[in-house]
Amino acid sequence: MDFGRQPQKQQKKEPSYKVDWIGTDPNYMFSKTFVDGKEAIELAKKNNESIAYKLDKTSKDSVKWKIIPTDGSKEMVKAVKIKRNLKKKQGIDTFVNADGTGDVEIVTTTELKRNQRVRLLSTVVLSSALAYAGTKMENKYVKYGFFGLAIINAVFTLKNYQFNKDV
Repeated sequence: MDFGRQPQKQQKKEPSYKVDWIGTDPNYMFSKTFVDGKEAIELAKKNNESIAYKLDKTSKDSVKWKIIPTDGSKEMVKAVKIKRNLKKKQGIDTFVNADGTGDVEIVTTTELKRNQRVRLLSTVVLSSALAYAGTKMENKYVKYGFFGLAIINAVFTLKNYQFNKDV
């Protein structure tokens, strides 16, 4: 036995995962850090409106977090990509970083509402055309295939429209 040797202190593990979410009052954002990624993902899955991150890299003046793909984060990333693509198509290529670089812009939902109306109109036309084409087919599998596509197109587009109509 070596009695002269001091026991080594266990280093406390630094949190390398975090979950952010907005509370019932949208003026407040909450965050919780984790050492274990499983706990972070479990919390993010409980609240579909939360985002889970894994620590990617730290530097002297910033921390870079990588978004962990969950249902909530996938929707958020998709929404950001759509918004940026809409801005690029309009010739406005601005983005604001947290450090203040970039241009400040006002985000509106006008583009989404306009796209929703066009999508609804195109769905009515496309679903009707598919159903009509189905009536003209002789092969019953092709006929039912066209009817199925018409129904699937209508249902999914209407579901998306319903989901986004209050934006």
